[in-house]
Amino acid sequence: MNRSKIRVGIVGLQAGRGWAAIAHLPALGQLADQYEIVGVVNSTLESSRAAAEACRVPLAFGSIEEMASSDGVDLIVVTVRVPLHYDAVKTILSHGKHVYCEWPLGRTLAEAEELAAMARRRSLIAVAGTQARVSAALRKVADLINNDSIGSILSSSIRGWATAWGDTISDTKNEEYLRKERNGADLLTIPFTHTLAAACDILGDIKHLSATVHTRYPKVKALDTGKFIDADAPDFISVIASLSNGAPLSINFQGGHPVNGNAFIWEIEGSKGKIVLKAETGYTQMADFTITHYTPSSKQPELIKTTNADNVFGPHTNVRAMYNRIASDILHRTSSAPSFDDAVILHKLIEDIRLSSIQRQWVTPSTRSRNLPDEKTQRYI
Repeated sequence: MNRSKIRVGIVGLQAGRGWAAIAHLPALGQLADQYEIVGVVNSTLESSRAAAEACRVPLAFGSIEEMASSDGVDLIVVTVRVPLHYDAVKTILSHGKHVYCEWPLGRTLAEAEELAAMARRRSLIAVAGTQARVSAALRKVADLINNDSIGSILSSSIRGWATAWGDTISDTKNEEYLRKERNGADLLTIPFTHTLAAACDILGDIKHLSATVHTRYPKVKALDTGKFIDADAPDFISVIASLSNGAPLSINFQGGHPVNGNAFIWEIEGSKGKIVLKAETGYTQMADFTITHYTPSSKQPELIKTTNADNVFGPHTNVRAMYNRIASDILHRTSSAPSFDDAVILHKLIEDIRLSSIQRQWVTPSTRSRNLPDEKTQRYI
């Protein structure tokens, strides 16, 4: 590509609200030397025009097909609901465009596998938005472990809560679909798997796992209407696993709020010390972590700090890190950002967890995760 900037089209941009507006727009705005937003497409041309005007985007498209066939767009970003990912991404890939699709890649493993194969055949940069994997805080934890700061890993435990899967919802229009398993957008596939992806990067692959997946709230009250909705999506997940080095790992996620304390706690015990991560949200893809390093010889634990480019952490921070990697991948034909093939590995792990829960037995995952290279050096960590 000869142009100095990557021209971006966004699928699903609404002015002032939604993930595209609160994360992607500011992230791209901070990378104006690498990217320019040239177009938007929504469900109707009227909506596209309204978003384009409000967000000062030059072009409003009437369909994804029209955007994908435009010679003025290099990369298309998909930020719509999960059930719409498959058709949108397939159309984009068919026109030979690079794509950045928010996680999960599809509703099912089959959808993800088809899209990954399509991207591979066309040699396109196809990125799945597992942003926790590029979090500066979590990359720092990986460095600490790789540099032997806590010795060999003895055990690890994770506990998280996610508000959207508690006993109530506040916005029926935007939250009810999260409580239907058929949509592929639930506690297991979103916050749990974002966390699982980062955990495998930091701790290593899972050798064996045993899982239980529950729907503890089959009736959920919608606070905006006062009505109850039926729910069958997972809202409680517990996984016990053995890591590749034999160390035990436990991950427990549930819907709602913790009674007290943080909504996310991750402890990593080592032979020479311990690392504890805490956050006010269980959505690890956009969590601002506090990292504490404990060693037997230190009188006070060490608070580990990570710096961001703008020193202000927000939903855009990890998305910006993704865009930095995507720009490098497009320019150098590398694969530093989480790819569609990486997404397939995660979708397979989701199926392994479901299988273990249904059959009530230990499962051996059939795939191994790919460690992402360091952003600047392309060194794998």
